[in-house]
Amino acid sequence: MDDRHDDDGLPVAEVPKRDGPVPNFSGKVVPLHPKATAPLDPRLEELRRILSQSEPADSEYSDDEAIRDEDKFRRRFGPGFRWNRRDRIGLIKLKKRYDLTDHEIKLFQHTGNLRRSPFGVMLTASPWIALWGGVQIAVFGLLFLALLLAAWPNLLAAPERAIKPALALLALLGFCFALHWLYVKPWLLRRRKERESSLYDI
Repeated sequence: MDDRHDDDGLPVAEVPKRDGPVPNFSGKVVPLHPKATAPLDPRLEELRRILSQSEPADSEYSDDEAIRDEDKFRRRFGPGFRWNRRDRIGLIKLKKRYDLTDHEIKLFQHTGNLRRSPFGVMLTASPWIALWGGVQIAVFGLLFLALLLAAWPNLLAAPERAIKPALALLALLGFCFALHWLYVKPWLLRRRKERESSLYDI
């Protein structure tokens, strides 16, 4: 048997010969991108047309339209915002100054930390109020721990008799959360936004 080599001197593997005719696979080839011959469902075409003509929902509640239209302003921020045009302009300026979201503006409004004046809208979250809220949370937190330690044996041994203490614990925990949301969170949010805006001004 002849040893054949390529140009680099390496041996070349021989392909074994097949007996019989070479099979033809040309009739079994499936095109990767077949052309769609059937038309689309008319309902899909109508849905596509409606979606292409629809506008984003945010355009209805843009800043400019909220300033011009009191109803749109109230739908965007809530029913408690029955403000005149001057105050609406002041709120949008405050929003852009501190980069506030609509949810954060609603938080300041519900906690009484938005002050309207002839000079604009200001954030009034005070560190002293936040400190007072923190003291209350600490006191009720200690009360929560004491009640939890007192009710812990019943919670493990007789859960059916620990329903009332468990409800009291949940109510106390919810009260502490409400104190944080009402007094502490607005001040923390205001401090963070003021720090971020000062970094943007640099």
